[in-house]
Amino acid sequence: MKKSIKYAGIAAATLLAVAPVAAPVVSSSTQNTVQAATTDTDANTSAMNDFAGQYKDYTIASGTDLSKTALVFGKAQSLTAFQTAFSSFVKYPLQNAAGAAATLAGTGDKAAAATVDVSAVTSNGTKVNSADELNGYLKDDTTKAVTITATFNYKTTDGATATPITKTFTLTKAAVEQATALKSAAISYDKNINVEYGTSAADYKLVDSSNLSVKDNEGNELVGNGDDEINPSISQQFYTSYNDAYNAANGSTTTVKGVDVSTFDQPNTTYYQVITGSFTPDSAFATLLTNHATTPANYGLTVNGATPTGSYTDPTSFQTASQKDGDTVTGKIFTVIRSITVGSKEAADWTTEDVDGVVTTKSDSAYYTLKNDDNDTITNRALAKNTAWKTNAVRTNSNGDKQYRVATGEWIDANDVTFSDGSSSSEGAYTDEQALNGKVTLDGPSSFIYMLYNDNGEAVSNRALAGDSAWYTDKKATNADGVTVYHVATGEWVQAGSGVNYVAY
Repeated sequence: MKKSIKYAGIAAATLLAVAPVAAPVVSSSTQNTVQAATTDTDANTSAMNDFAGQYKDYTIASGTDLSKTALVFGKAQSLTAFQTAFSSFVKYPLQNAAGAAATLAGTGDKAAAATVDVSAVTSNGTKVNSADELNGYLKDDTTKAVTITATFNYKTTDGATATPITKTFTLTKAAVEQATALKSAAISYDKNINVEYGTSAADYKLVDSSNLSVKDNEGNELVGNGDDEINPSISQQFYTSYNDAYNAANGSTTTVKGVDVSTFDQPNTTYYQVITGSFTPDSAFATLLTNHATTPANYGLTVNGATPTGSYTDPTSFQTASQKDGDTVTGKIFTVIRSITVGSKEAADWTTEDVDGVVTTKSDSAYYTLKNDDNDTITNRALAKNTAWKTNAVRTNSNGDKQYRVATGEWIDANDVTFSDGSSSSEGAYTDEQALNGKVTLDGPSSFIYMLYNDNGEAVSNRALAGDSAWYTDKKATNADGVTVYHVATGEWVQAGSGVNYVAY
Protein backbone atom coordinates (compact mmCIF):
# COMPACT_ATOMS: atom_id res chain seq x y z
CA MET A 1 0.00 0.00 0.00
CA LYS A 2 1.37 3.41 -0.84
CA LYS A 3 2.16 5.71 2.03
CA SER A 4 2.32 9.48 1.84
CA ILE A 5 4.98 10.91 4.14
CA LYS A 6 4.59 14.55 4.97
CA TYR A 7 8.05 14.76 6.59
CA ALA A 8 11.08 14.04 4.55
CA GLY A 9 13.91 14.49 7.09
CA ILE A 10 17.53 15.32 6.24
CA ALA A 11 19.02 12.99 3.70
CA ALA A 12 22.53 13.82 4.80
CA ALA A 13 21.71 12.90 8.37
CA THR A 14 20.42 9.53 7.36
CA LEU A 15 23.49 8.79 5.28
CA LEU A 16 25.79 9.68 8.13
CA ALA A 17 23.91 7.30 10.36
CA VAL A 18 24.51 4.25 8.20
CA ALA A 19 27.60 4.91 6.09
CA PRO A 20 30.79 3.32 7.48
CA VAL A 21 33.80 5.60 7.85
CA ALA A 22 36.43 4.27 5.49
CA ALA A 23 39.20 6.72 6.38
CA PRO A 24 39.77 9.81 8.54
CA VAL A 25 38.33 12.95 6.98
CA VAL A 26 40.30 16.17 7.11
CA SER A 27 37.93 19.13 7.39
CA SER A 28 38.26 22.83 8.03
CA SER A 29 35.14 22.64 10.22
CA THR A 30 35.73 23.32 13.92
CA GLN A 31 32.51 21.66 15.04
CA ASN A 32 34.05 18.20 15.51
CA THR A 33 37.33 18.43 17.37
CA VAL A 34 37.67 14.93 18.69
CA GLN A 35 41.39 14.61 19.24
CA ALA A 36 43.36 12.12 17.19
CA ALA A 37 44.92 9.41 19.31
CA THR A 38 48.64 8.66 19.03
CA THR A 39 50.79 5.97 20.56
CA ASP A 40 51.78 8.32 23.44
CA THR A 41 48.33 9.85 23.97
CA ASP A 42 47.39 10.45 27.59
CA ALA A 43 45.17 7.67 28.93
CA ASN A 44 42.39 10.08 29.94
CA THR A 45 42.49 11.76 26.53
CA SER A 46 42.22 8.38 24.80
CA ALA A 47 39.35 7.38 27.06
CA MET A 48 37.52 10.65 26.46
CA ASN A 49 37.91 10.29 22.71
CA ASP A 50 36.38 6.82 22.93
CA PHE A 51 33.56 8.09 25.12
CA ALA A 52 32.72 11.04 22.85
CA GLY A 53 32.98 8.79 19.78
CA GLN A 54 29.85 6.86 20.86
CA TYR A 55 27.58 9.66 19.73
CA LYS A 56 26.55 9.56 16.08
CA ASP A 57 23.75 11.03 14.00
CA TYR A 58 20.64 9.23 15.18
CA THR A 59 17.04 8.80 14.03
CA ILE A 60 14.59 8.61 16.93
CA ALA A 61 11.54 6.38 16.69
CA SER A 62 8.44 8.35 15.71
CA GLY A 63 6.57 7.47 18.91
CA THR A 64 9.31 8.57 21.33
CA ASP A 65 8.23 11.22 23.87
CA LEU A 66 11.41 13.24 24.46
CA SER A 67 9.72 15.43 27.05
CA LYS A 68 10.06 12.57 29.55
CA THR A 69 13.85 12.34 29.21
CA ALA A 70 16.50 13.97 31.41
CA LEU A 71 18.03 15.97 28.55
CA VAL A 72 19.54 19.26 29.75
CA PHE A 73 20.78 22.06 27.48
CA GLY A 74 22.57 25.34 28.06
CA LYS A 75 24.66 24.45 31.09
CA ALA A 76 27.49 22.23 32.24
CA GLN A 77 26.61 18.82 33.63
CA SER A 78 28.45 15.80 34.94
CA LEU A 79 29.63 13.19 32.52
CA THR A 80 27.49 10.59 34.29
CA ALA A 81 24.33 12.76 33.95
CA PHE A 82 25.08 13.30 30.26
CA GLN A 83 25.60 9.56 29.77
CA THR A 84 22.30 8.79 31.50
CA ALA A 85 20.33 11.35 29.45
CA PHE A 86 21.81 10.64 26.05
CA SER A 87 22.49 6.90 26.29
CA SER A 88 19.35 6.09 24.26
CA PHE A 89 20.88 7.95 21.30
CA VAL A 90 24.10 5.95 21.24
CA LYS A 91 24.30 3.95 18.04
CA TYR A 92 27.63 2.22 18.81
CA PRO A 93 27.98 2.15 22.63
CA LEU A 94 31.15 1.39 24.54
CA GLN A 95 31.24 -1.99 26.19
CA ASN A 96 31.28 -0.32 29.62
CA ALA A 97 30.28 3.29 28.99
CA ALA A 98 29.00 3.85 32.52
CA GLY A 99 32.28 2.62 34.00
CA ALA A 100 34.26 4.85 31.65
CA ALA A 101 32.15 7.85 32.67
CA ALA A 102 32.70 7.09 36.35
CA THR A 103 36.46 6.76 35.91
CA LEU A 104 36.78 9.98 33.92
CA ALA A 105 34.63 11.86 36.42
CA GLY A 106 36.51 10.50 39.46
CA THR A 107 38.09 12.65 42.20
CA GLY A 108 41.69 12.91 43.41
CA ASP A 109 44.87 14.80 42.66
CA LYS A 110 45.04 13.45 39.13
CA ALA A 111 41.30 13.02 38.52
CA ALA A 112 39.73 13.88 35.19
CA ALA A 113 36.92 15.86 36.87
CA ALA A 114 35.04 15.66 33.55
CA THR A 115 32.01 17.81 32.74
CA VAL A 116 30.00 18.41 29.58
CA ASP A 117 28.56 21.63 28.18
CA VAL A 118 25.58 20.75 26.00
CA SER A 119 23.75 22.96 23.52
CA ALA A 120 21.20 22.30 20.80
CA VAL A 121 20.04 24.24 17.73
CA THR A 122 17.39 23.53 15.12
CA SER A 123 18.04 23.22 11.40
CA ASN A 124 17.27 26.94 11.20
CA GLY A 125 19.84 27.76 13.89
CA THR A 126 17.27 28.44 16.63
CA LYS A 127 18.44 27.54 20.13
CA VAL A 128 16.68 24.71 21.96
CA ASN A 129 16.50 25.22 25.72
CA SER A 130 14.86 22.09 27.10
CA ALA A 131 13.70 18.56 26.46
CA ASP A 132 10.12 19.88 26.18
CA GLU A 133 11.18 22.28 23.41
CA LEU A 134 13.11 19.53 21.63
CA ASN A 135 10.11 17.21 21.82
CA GLY A 136 7.73 19.86 20.51
CA TYR A 137 10.04 20.81 17.68
CA LEU A 138 10.58 17.24 16.45
CA LYS A 139 6.86 16.40 16.72
CA ASP A 140 6.12 18.93 14.00
CA ASP A 141 6.04 17.05 10.67
CA THR A 142 7.39 20.09 8.85
CA THR A 143 10.63 20.29 10.90
CA LYS A 144 13.86 18.59 10.08
CA ALA A 145 16.43 17.87 12.79
CA VAL A 146 18.30 19.20 15.84
CA THR A 147 22.08 19.40 16.10
CA ILE A 148 23.53 18.59 19.53
CA THR A 149 26.95 20.06 20.44
CA ALA A 150 28.67 18.49 23.44
CA THR A 151 31.93 19.97 24.72
CA PHE A 152 33.76 17.53 27.01
CA ASN A 153 36.01 19.18 29.61
CA TYR A 154 38.42 16.94 31.49
CA LYS A 155 41.93 16.66 32.98
CA THR A 156 44.85 14.56 31.88
CA THR A 157 46.28 11.84 34.11
CA ASP A 158 48.81 14.31 35.54
CA GLY A 159 45.98 16.68 36.60
CA ALA A 160 46.47 19.27 33.87
CA THR A 161 43.43 20.80 32.18
CA ALA A 162 43.13 19.17 28.77
CA THR A 163 42.04 20.75 25.53
CA PRO A 164 38.22 20.23 25.40
CA ILE A 165 36.87 17.67 22.99
CA THR A 166 33.86 18.85 20.99
CA LYS A 167 31.43 16.42 19.46
CA THR A 168 28.38 17.23 17.30
CA PHE A 169 25.65 14.85 16.24
CA THR A 170 22.20 15.24 14.74
CA LEU A 171 18.94 13.93 16.18
CA THR A 172 16.20 13.33 13.62
CA LYS A 173 12.76 12.04 14.55
CA ALA A 174 11.37 9.41 12.19
CA ALA A 175 8.32 10.70 10.38
CA VAL A 176 4.99 9.14 11.17
CA GLU A 177 3.99 7.30 8.03
CA GLN A 178 0.54 8.56 7.20
CA ALA A 179 -1.53 6.15 5.18
CA THR A 180 -3.41 7.44 2.21
CA ALA A 181 -7.03 7.41 3.30
CA LEU A 182 -8.80 4.41 1.83
CA LYS A 183 -11.98 5.28 0.01
CA SER A 184 -12.75 1.78 -1.18
CA ALA A 185 -11.47 -1.78 -1.24
CA ALA A 186 -12.18 -4.67 -3.58
CA ILE A 187 -11.87 -8.15 -2.09
CA SER A 188 -11.65 -11.05 -4.50
CA TYR A 189 -11.05 -14.77 -4.14
CA ASP A 190 -11.89 -18.04 -5.90
CA LYS A 191 -15.40 -18.51 -4.54
CA ASN A 192 -16.37 -21.65 -6.49
CA ILE A 193 -13.87 -24.36 -7.40
CA ASN A 194 -14.43 -27.60 -9.30
CA VAL A 195 -12.08 -30.51 -8.64
CA GLU A 196 -11.89 -33.97 -10.13
CA TYR A 197 -12.98 -36.98 -8.13
CA GLY A 198 -10.01 -38.47 -6.26
CA THR A 199 -8.05 -35.21 -6.12
CA SER A 200 -5.82 -34.68 -3.07
CA ALA A 201 -7.09 -31.97 -0.72
CA ALA A 202 -3.56 -30.90 0.28
CA ASP A 203 -3.32 -28.14 -2.32
CA TYR A 204 -6.63 -26.70 -1.14
CA LYS A 205 -5.37 -26.31 2.42
CA LEU A 206 -2.73 -23.83 1.26
CA VAL A 207 -3.33 -20.09 1.58
CA ASP A 208 -2.36 -19.33 -2.01
CA SER A 209 -5.03 -21.69 -3.33
CA SER A 210 -7.62 -19.06 -2.35
CA ASN A 211 -6.15 -16.35 -4.61
CA LEU A 212 -7.28 -13.90 -1.91
CA SER A 213 -6.70 -10.30 -2.94
CA VAL A 214 -7.67 -6.96 -1.38
CA LYS A 215 -6.95 -3.91 -3.50
CA ASP A 216 -7.45 -0.33 -2.39
CA ASN A 217 -8.88 2.53 -4.44
CA GLU A 218 -5.43 3.11 -5.97
CA GLY A 219 -5.03 -0.49 -7.04
CA ASN A 220 -2.48 -1.35 -4.35
CA GLU A 221 -2.49 -4.89 -2.97
CA LEU A 222 -3.11 -5.00 0.78
CA VAL A 223 -2.76 -8.74 1.36
CA GLY A 224 0.65 -9.67 2.74
CA ASN A 225 1.99 -6.14 2.26
CA GLY A 226 3.53 -5.41 5.68
CA ASP A 227 2.82 -6.44 9.27
CA ASP A 228 0.08 -3.81 9.66
CA GLU A 229 -1.82 -4.98 6.60
CA ILE A 230 -3.88 -8.06 5.79
CA ASN A 231 -2.48 -11.52 6.47
CA PRO A 232 -4.42 -14.45 4.97
CA SER A 233 -5.07 -17.89 6.43
CA ILE A 234 -7.25 -20.81 5.41
CA SER A 235 -9.19 -23.38 7.42
CA GLN A 236 -7.89 -26.94 7.42
CA GLN A 237 -11.48 -28.09 7.99
CA PHE A 238 -14.16 -28.53 5.35
CA TYR A 239 -17.89 -28.31 5.96
CA THR A 240 -20.64 -30.20 4.18
CA SER A 241 -23.11 -27.31 4.27
CA TYR A 242 -22.88 -23.60 3.66
CA ASN A 243 -24.62 -22.84 6.96
CA ASP A 244 -22.08 -24.86 8.95
CA ALA A 245 -19.22 -22.94 7.33
CA TYR A 246 -21.06 -19.67 7.96
CA ASN A 247 -21.60 -20.48 11.63
CA ALA A 248 -17.98 -21.58 12.02
CA ALA A 249 -16.80 -18.32 10.44
CA ASN A 250 -18.94 -16.36 12.91
CA GLY A 251 -17.82 -18.29 15.98
CA SER A 252 -21.36 -19.52 16.56
CA THR A 253 -22.09 -21.26 19.84
CA THR A 254 -23.93 -23.88 17.80
CA THR A 255 -21.89 -27.05 17.54
CA VAL A 256 -20.40 -27.02 14.07
CA LYS A 257 -18.85 -30.21 12.78
CA GLY A 258 -16.12 -29.91 10.20
CA VAL A 259 -14.51 -32.77 8.34
CA ASP A 260 -10.80 -33.22 7.77
CA VAL A 261 -10.69 -34.21 4.11
CA SER A 262 -7.47 -35.69 2.77
CA THR A 263 -8.84 -36.80 -0.61
CA PHE A 264 -11.92 -35.63 -2.45
CA ASP A 265 -13.30 -39.15 -2.78
CA GLN A 266 -17.00 -38.37 -2.49
CA PRO A 267 -18.24 -37.82 -6.06
CA ASN A 268 -20.74 -35.08 -6.88
CA THR A 269 -20.26 -33.53 -3.41
CA THR A 270 -19.80 -29.88 -2.49
CA TYR A 271 -17.63 -28.84 0.46
CA TYR A 272 -17.31 -25.38 2.03
CA GLN A 273 -14.16 -23.82 3.45
CA VAL A 274 -13.51 -20.63 5.45
CA ILE A 275 -10.81 -18.15 4.33
CA THR A 276 -9.64 -15.50 6.81
CA GLY A 277 -7.85 -12.17 6.48
CA SER A 278 -6.45 -10.67 9.71
CA PHE A 279 -5.39 -7.05 10.22
CA THR A 280 -4.54 -4.68 13.08
CA PRO A 281 -7.28 -2.60 14.72
CA ASP A 282 -5.57 0.65 13.73
CA SER A 283 -4.79 -0.26 10.11
CA ALA A 284 -6.12 1.72 7.18
CA PHE A 285 -8.30 -1.22 6.18
CA ALA A 286 -9.88 -1.35 9.64
CA THR A 287 -10.65 2.35 9.36
CA LEU A 288 -12.22 1.79 5.95
CA LEU A 289 -14.53 -0.90 7.35
CA THR A 290 -15.62 1.45 10.13
CA ASN A 291 -16.20 4.29 7.68
CA HIS A 292 -18.09 2.03 5.30
CA ALA A 293 -20.35 0.84 8.10
CA THR A 294 -21.25 4.39 9.12
CA THR A 295 -21.28 6.18 5.77
CA PRO A 296 -21.48 3.56 3.00
CA ALA A 297 -22.32 6.23 0.43
CA ASN A 298 -18.80 7.67 0.79
CA TYR A 299 -16.81 4.46 1.15
CA GLY A 300 -16.95 1.45 -1.13
CA LEU A 301 -16.49 -2.22 -0.34
CA THR A 302 -17.04 -5.13 -2.70
CA VAL A 303 -16.39 -8.85 -2.49
CA ASN A 304 -16.05 -10.52 -5.88
CA GLY A 305 -17.79 -7.48 -7.33
CA ALA A 306 -20.80 -7.55 -4.97
CA THR A 307 -21.52 -5.35 -1.96
CA PRO A 308 -21.67 -7.55 1.18
CA THR A 309 -24.90 -7.66 3.18
CA GLY A 310 -23.88 -9.89 6.07
CA SER A 311 -26.74 -12.40 5.88
CA TYR A 312 -27.10 -16.11 5.17
CA THR A 313 -28.09 -15.23 1.63
CA ASP A 314 -25.13 -12.89 1.26
CA PRO A 315 -23.61 -13.64 -2.18
CA THR A 316 -20.17 -12.76 -0.83
CA SER A 317 -20.31 -14.56 2.57
CA PHE A 318 -18.27 -11.66 3.98
CA GLN A 319 -18.14 -11.36 7.79
CA THR A 320 -15.99 -9.36 10.26
CA ALA A 321 -15.02 -9.97 13.89
CA SER A 322 -12.63 -8.73 16.59
CA GLN A 323 -9.91 -10.76 18.26
CA LYS A 324 -9.69 -10.03 21.99
CA ASP A 325 -7.44 -10.70 24.95
CA GLY A 326 -9.90 -10.12 27.77
CA ASP A 327 -11.42 -6.72 27.07
CA THR A 328 -8.55 -5.61 24.84
CA VAL A 329 -8.99 -5.83 21.08
CA THR A 330 -5.76 -7.32 19.76
CA GLY A 331 -6.74 -7.65 16.12
CA LYS A 332 -9.52 -7.86 13.58
CA ILE A 333 -10.42 -10.43 10.96
CA PHE A 334 -12.74 -10.86 8.03
CA THR A 335 -13.92 -14.19 6.69
CA VAL A 336 -15.25 -15.38 3.36
CA ILE A 337 -16.49 -18.81 2.31
CA ARG A 338 -15.66 -20.78 -0.81
CA SER A 339 -17.19 -23.94 -2.22
CA ILE A 340 -15.30 -26.90 -3.63
CA THR A 341 -17.38 -29.20 -5.84
CA VAL A 342 -16.12 -32.72 -6.54
CA GLY A 343 -16.82 -34.09 -10.00
CA SER A 344 -18.11 -37.52 -10.94
CA LYS A 345 -16.11 -40.70 -11.19
CA GLU A 346 -16.98 -40.73 -14.88
CA ALA A 347 -15.44 -37.30 -15.48
CA ALA A 348 -12.30 -38.27 -13.59
CA ASP A 349 -11.80 -41.27 -15.87
CA TRP A 350 -10.82 -39.09 -18.85
CA THR A 351 -7.29 -38.10 -19.82
CA THR A 352 -7.29 -34.73 -21.57
CA GLU A 353 -4.67 -33.31 -23.94
CA ASP A 354 -4.44 -29.94 -25.66
CA VAL A 355 -4.87 -29.84 -29.43
CA ASP A 356 -5.23 -27.05 -31.97
CA GLY A 357 -7.37 -27.79 -34.97
CA VAL A 358 -10.81 -28.06 -36.55
CA VAL A 359 -13.32 -30.90 -36.44
CA THR A 360 -15.93 -31.25 -39.20
CA THR A 361 -19.10 -33.21 -38.59
CA LYS A 362 -19.86 -36.07 -40.96
CA SER A 363 -22.95 -36.31 -43.17
CA ASP A 364 -24.44 -39.64 -42.11
CA SER A 365 -26.93 -37.93 -39.77
CA ALA A 366 -28.77 -34.63 -39.84
CA TYR A 367 -27.13 -33.64 -36.54
CA TYR A 368 -24.72 -35.04 -33.95
CA THR A 369 -25.25 -34.97 -30.17
CA LEU A 370 -22.86 -33.48 -27.65
CA LYS A 371 -21.67 -34.71 -24.22
CA ASN A 372 -20.93 -32.67 -21.08
CA ASP A 373 -17.89 -33.06 -18.83
CA ASP A 374 -19.57 -36.02 -17.08
CA ASN A 375 -20.21 -37.69 -20.43
CA ASP A 376 -23.95 -37.12 -20.15
CA THR A 377 -25.83 -36.27 -23.37
CA ILE A 378 -26.67 -32.58 -23.76
CA THR A 379 -30.34 -32.46 -24.71
CA ASN A 380 -30.69 -28.87 -25.95
CA ARG A 381 -27.69 -28.53 -28.27
CA ALA A 382 -26.29 -30.47 -31.22
CA LEU A 383 -24.02 -29.95 -34.23
CA ALA A 384 -25.43 -29.99 -37.76
CA LYS A 385 -23.87 -32.26 -40.34
CA ASN A 386 -21.09 -30.98 -42.58
CA THR A 387 -20.18 -28.15 -40.18
CA ALA A 388 -16.69 -27.28 -38.95
CA TRP A 389 -15.80 -26.42 -35.36
CA LYS A 390 -12.68 -25.16 -33.64
CA THR A 391 -11.31 -27.58 -31.03
CA ASN A 392 -8.65 -27.07 -28.35
CA ALA A 393 -8.72 -30.38 -26.46
CA VAL A 394 -9.19 -34.09 -26.93
CA ARG A 395 -9.91 -36.62 -24.19
CA THR A 396 -9.76 -40.41 -23.92
CA ASN A 397 -11.14 -42.67 -21.19
CA SER A 398 -10.11 -46.10 -19.95
CA ASN A 399 -12.51 -47.74 -22.44
CA GLY A 400 -10.75 -46.07 -25.36
CA ASP A 401 -13.57 -43.62 -26.09
CA LYS A 402 -12.31 -40.42 -27.68
CA GLN A 403 -13.97 -36.98 -27.80
CA TYR A 404 -13.07 -33.47 -29.00
CA ARG A 405 -14.02 -30.35 -27.06
CA VAL A 406 -15.93 -27.87 -29.23
CA ALA A 407 -17.13 -25.49 -26.49
CA THR A 408 -16.77 -25.05 -22.73
CA GLY A 409 -18.00 -28.29 -21.17
CA GLU A 410 -19.17 -29.67 -24.54
CA TRP A 411 -17.60 -32.61 -26.34
CA ILE A 412 -18.34 -34.54 -29.56
CA ASP A 413 -17.48 -38.15 -30.24
CA ALA A 414 -14.43 -38.59 -32.45
CA ASN A 415 -16.38 -41.10 -34.60
CA ASP A 416 -18.81 -38.29 -35.60
CA VAL A 417 -16.17 -35.91 -36.96
CA THR A 418 -13.00 -35.67 -38.96
CA PHE A 419 -10.11 -33.79 -37.35
CA SER A 420 -7.72 -31.45 -39.15
CA ASP A 421 -4.79 -29.63 -37.61
CA GLY A 422 -5.37 -26.77 -40.04
CA SER A 423 -2.75 -27.70 -42.59
CA SER A 424 -5.45 -28.62 -45.12
CA SER A 425 -8.30 -26.47 -43.88
CA SER A 426 -10.30 -24.05 -45.98
CA GLU A 427 -8.58 -21.04 -44.48
CA GLY A 428 -7.49 -18.43 -47.01
CA ALA A 429 -8.80 -15.56 -49.08
CA TYR A 430 -12.13 -16.08 -50.85
CA THR A 431 -12.33 -16.11 -54.61
CA ASP A 432 -15.03 -15.66 -57.26
CA GLU A 433 -16.88 -13.08 -55.16
CA GLN A 434 -20.31 -12.12 -56.61
CA ALA A 435 -22.93 -9.59 -55.53
CA LEU A 436 -26.31 -10.90 -54.30
CA ASN A 437 -29.59 -9.55 -52.99
CA GLY A 438 -31.39 -12.25 -51.07
CA LYS A 439 -31.51 -14.26 -47.89
CA VAL A 440 -30.06 -17.45 -46.46
CA THR A 441 -32.51 -19.66 -44.57
CA LEU A 442 -31.27 -22.31 -42.16
CA ASP A 443 -33.16 -25.53 -41.55
CA GLY A 444 -34.33 -26.34 -38.02
CA PRO A 445 -34.69 -27.23 -35.33
CA SER A 446 -33.56 -24.06 -33.55
CA SER A 447 -31.08 -26.08 -31.47
CA PHE A 448 -29.05 -26.69 -34.65
CA ILE A 449 -25.91 -24.59 -34.87
CA TYR A 450 -24.38 -23.33 -38.12
CA MET A 451 -20.75 -22.23 -37.98
CA LEU A 452 -19.59 -18.79 -39.09
CA TYR A 453 -16.25 -18.00 -40.76
CA ASN A 454 -14.30 -14.77 -40.98
CA ASP A 455 -12.91 -13.12 -44.11
CA ASN A 456 -9.87 -15.43 -43.99
CA GLY A 457 -11.94 -18.60 -43.91
CA GLU A 458 -11.23 -19.17 -40.21
CA ALA A 459 -13.96 -20.48 -37.89
CA VAL A 460 -15.45 -17.85 -35.57
CA SER A 461 -15.25 -19.31 -32.05
CA ASN A 462 -17.72 -17.08 -30.17
CA ARG A 463 -20.64 -16.73 -32.61
CA ALA A 464 -22.82 -19.05 -34.65
CA LEU A 465 -26.25 -19.10 -36.35
CA ALA A 466 -29.22 -21.03 -34.96
CA GLY A 467 -31.46 -23.27 -37.01
CA ASP A 468 -34.89 -22.00 -38.07
CA SER A 469 -33.50 -18.56 -38.85
CA ALA A 470 -33.02 -16.39 -41.94
CA TRP A 471 -30.27 -13.90 -42.76
CA TYR A 472 -29.85 -11.25 -45.42
CA THR A 473 -26.89 -11.77 -47.76
CA ASP A 474 -25.34 -9.29 -50.19
CA LYS A 475 -22.69 -11.51 -51.78
CA LYS A 476 -21.29 -14.99 -52.13
CA ALA A 477 -17.79 -16.35 -52.71
CA THR A 478 -15.80 -19.57 -52.90
CA ASN A 479 -13.42 -20.72 -50.15
CA ALA A 480 -10.12 -22.55 -50.57
CA ASP A 481 -11.89 -25.94 -50.66
CA GLY A 482 -14.25 -24.81 -53.41
CA VAL A 483 -17.26 -24.53 -51.12
CA THR A 484 -19.68 -21.62 -51.60
CA VAL A 485 -19.98 -19.21 -48.67
CA TYR A 486 -22.63 -16.49 -48.12
CA HIS A 487 -21.87 -13.13 -46.54
CA VAL A 488 -24.38 -12.64 -43.65
CA ALA A 489 -22.66 -9.96 -41.50
CA THR A 490 -19.58 -7.77 -41.53
CA GLY A 491 -16.66 -10.15 -41.71
CA GLU A 492 -18.88 -13.22 -41.21
CA TRP A 493 -19.83 -15.93 -43.73
CA VAL A 494 -21.83 -19.17 -43.59
CA GLN A 495 -20.99 -22.19 -45.75
CA ALA A 496 -23.47 -23.54 -48.29
CA GLY A 497 -24.47 -27.15 -47.75
CA SER A 498 -27.15 -29.31 -46.21
CA GLY A 499 -29.67 -27.11 -44.38
CA VAL A 500 -28.36 -23.85 -45.87
CA ASN A 501 -30.67 -22.45 -48.57
CA TYR A 502 -30.33 -19.26 -50.66
CA VAL A 503 -33.47 -17.38 -51.82
CA ALA A 504 -33.17 -14.30 -54.05
CA TYR A 505 -35.37 -11.25 -53.44
